[in-house]
Amino acid sequence: MMEISVTFLLTGCLIQGVFCGFSISLPKRVEALQGSCVFIPCTFDIDQQYVTELTDSKRIWYKDGNSPTVVFDSSSPDTALLKGEIFGTPTEKNCTTRFDNVHQSDEGSYYFRVEGSKNLKYSYTNKPEYKVEIAVINSPPEPTVNLFKDQQKVTEVKEVKEGSSVNLRCSTKIFCSSRPANLTWSSSPEHLLNESVTQQQRQEQTELISDLIFTVTHRHHLANFTCTVTHQLQDQVTKQETRTLRVQYAPKNTSAHVSASGFVLEGRSVTLSCSSDANPPVLNYTWYRDTEEPLKPVQSGQNLTISNTDPTHSGRYVCTAQNEHGAQNASVMLDVQCEYQEALLIYSQSLLYQTSDCRLDTHTHIY
Repeated sequence: MMEISVTFLLTGCLIQGVFCGFSISLPKRVEALQGSCVFIPCTFDIDQQYVTELTDSKRIWYKDGNSPTVVFDSSSPDTALLKGEIFGTPTEKNCTTRFDNVHQSDEGSYYFRVEGSKNLKYSYTNKPEYKVEIAVINSPPEPTVNLFKDQQKVTEVKEVKEGSSVNLRCSTKIFCSSRPANLTWSSSPEHLLNESVTQQQRQEQTELISDLIFTVTHRHHLANFTCTVTHQLQDQVTKQETRTLRVQYAPKNTSAHVSASGFVLEGRSVTLSCSSDANPPVLNYTWYRDTEEPLKPVQSGQNLTISNTDPTHSGRYVCTAQNEHGAQNASVMLDVQCEYQEALLIYSQSLLYQTSDCRLDTHTHIY
């Protein structure tokens, strides 16, 4: 009779458009990993007239269906179909729950019920959003790796400029906070993780996050950073995700060299070459002779070819490599020598002088 009167009271409230102070807040859907646990964040409220009954009340979970089944009862947790725990106390109106060792057969819709010692008996089923769907997956997903610059996410194809401070963030879903996953970083080349990199890890309500914070250099261009997540299930399960960094930088390691080794013989052809590492690639190569002040460009292009050399071409040549982010110089010495050197001996006042000229004839004159 008492239960009938409570039902009548609740029905009357509903007819008047009032829910008698009964409400519940919980997610529409939670995802569980096969063999792990699942958390259901949950708070509830009741009509004020039943507040005194909360002290000795019990909290119950049902699996919905044609014949709803009690899967957990806080008054007898050891005999429950789903082992776990409801956190807090009824007076705190806390229904946050952990179910352990969840399996595929546990998939389905669940709802919460509170029962007091007297008239408080209420199932939160009168609204679709009062039920939670538990979905069970067989394998954990891969972690997510994102790059942030100035707190803005950088897309996969976008490049960052050398000198920028960036945050490489790895995140993975928390399925069971009592058995948290573990996040670790690796890099290729390996030494990059040891170059002024700050690592920070934190656990939020639904995510485990690990950050790598560092200043980008040209050495990070096309480097791979891999985040590995290890789940502690019956067997360890690992998943990983890799992010390749793309960095824009001014010319580096610029070098110049001569096609011939040692000196170059007069009349021969010689090529001076310049190379540089830059991203985007070098836009302009410019050659200069450093015998002139100020330097004047001799030729543009990666290669400088002199077809018919003579000693006047000897000297230092400077190559400048330039792209939109800057420039860098490199220099090389060119030494042009005579193939046939004739001596002109001049005798004067008991002193013997020798002069050299590539174009002297083959005669020797003594005065």
